[in-house]
Order: sequence, then structure tokens, then C-alpha cells
Amino acid sequence: MRHITSAEHIQLTHTAIAIGKFDGFHRGHQMLLDQVHQWQDDGLTGVIFTFAPANDRIGTGRHIDTVEEKRKKAEATGLDVLLEYPFTKEFADTEPEDFVRDILIGQLGVKAVAVGSDFRFGKQRTGDAVFLKKLGDRYGFQVKVFDKLRVGKTEVSSSVIRQEIETGRMEAVSAYLGMPYTVSGEVIHGQALGKTIGMPTANLSLPPDKILPPLGVYVSAIRRNKMRYYGISNLGCKPTVSDEQRLGLETYLFDFQEDLYGEEISVELLHFLRQEQRFETMEMLTEQMKQDVRAARSWLLQFT
Repeated sequence: MRHITSAEHIQLTHTAIAIGKFDGFHRGHQMLLDQVHQWQDDGLTGVIFTFAPANDRIGTGRHIDTVEEKRKKAEATGLDVLLEYPFTKEFADTEPEDFVRDILIGQLGVKAVAVGSDFRFGKQRTGDAVFLKKLGDRYGFQVKVFDKLRVGKTEVSSSVIRQEIETGRMEAVSAYLGMPYTVSGEVIHGQALGKTIGMPTANLSLPPDKILPPLGVYVSAIRRNKMRYYGISNLGCKPTVSDEQRLGLETYLFDFQEDLYGEEISVELLHFLRQEQRFETMEMLTEQMKQDVRAARSWLLQFT
């Protein structure tokens, strides 16, 4: 996949484009991307058009995916180009028709566009999907507008998924994303206390711009070398063994003895088990972890 992060010197031709923020690459986004994939199969250059402010962060606030996680998900789509267009003040002040004429047509050579029905673009978000279709007719490119996907009675959106993450409803999050919520990063050295009780853990630091579920213990999994390993993860500050208010994620994997230090992994948080709590002794913590393991294995049995 070609990755473009600058607005200068872009010159593509015969493109099919999905436009959006794509926070989470959820199932609603997948409808747009599948359509662009069809156009790509018909000979067009498939483009994901998303946004990145000049400081290379997705934007203000916290998001389902970090910048790197978002890029990895984009690469996994199999489309040709990821365009992270800088969201500058100048870009924000672009009139809707100027955006279509100067960027979509002038820079990208657009032939087809896929957007959601709630799509807004241009200065003060004055352009919408209906206006984009009119411009498509005027300038000679196809526009396909997708209604919001519903799962049950819920319209799937990044904002809804962020709310579900914050409440710890991880099964709902997985249903809306079409994949588990993950935390990615390099495995770092912790206090090695898990080894002393026969339950070694893989520790990740937490990115500051990622939205997190409630602190506590989760049924979790990682994928490594085409294998999936299940376990339990503690998201929090480890109050029993540390007075530091430093958030981290530590994961104990069942039936796994290999060294993960230095590896980049993604931990999937599948199901909330309990809140993080402080125990008076290490023995009490150890006994609770054993109970957590039994509870996690029991929860996982429904899928085997």
C-alpha cells in the first residue's frame, strides 16, 4: 500500500475513493471499503481518504485506534493507497465545490466515491452526501452513498463504539467493530512479580490518545505466528504492588511459556471480568488471579 501524508505534489489518476475519519474501521466503514475494493478490481486505483492534523495525531481527544493501529488496519484492506490528508486551517476553510474540483478531481483524478449518508465536507461542514452526488453528476464521477449499518436496533458509528468501550461492554464493541478492541505496543519489562507466583505477564504501556475501557480484569487474547492465545489482562495501576498511578496493561496467557519481550503485540480485550482492586497481601492477589483464570476459561468455553 502506498502511504501519502503530504498535500503537496499528489497526482493520482482513475481513482475510487472511500472518504471518512475511519476511527476503528468498524463494520459501517467496511461497507465503503468493500465497494472501493470492487471498483479497484474493475481497474481503478483504490484510495482510503482520511485525515491527519499537521502534528501527525488523529485529532483532539481519544480514539479507538492510535495512528499506527489505524495505518495497520488500512494496510489490511488490500487497497492501493492510504491518503492521510493534513487537516490544516486552510483545508478546513475550503469550500465544498473547491474540495471536489481541486482535490478529488485535480489531485486525485476521481472516478468513483463511496461515503456514508452522514458525510459532511467543506467549510463549516456545509457540503453533504446529496450535494456530493450533484457534483458527481456535474463533473462526471460516480457517488455511492451508504446508509448507516444497524446491528439490532443500534446504528453503528465510531461515537457509539467509543461509548461502549468506556462502559466496558466489550462484546458489543466487537459486534460493532467486526473485530475485538485491541491495545497494541511493544512488550516491556515490568516488575516480574508474575514470575514469582508462576503467572508471568506481558506488559504494555498505554498510548495517550487511545480511548480505554474501565480499569479492571478482562478475558483477552493475542495473535502470534498465526496462533491465537487466550488469557487474562489487567488494565490499571496494579495498586496491590505499586503506589504509582501509572496506567499499563499486563497479560497472562494460558499455556504459553515463550518470551515476548521486545515484540510488538496486539492484546484483544474480549470480556470484562471485574474491577481492579487493591489486596492486602500477595497471597490474596494470587488467589484472586487464579479465580480470574477459572472465570475466563469458563467464559471461553461457550466458543469452543
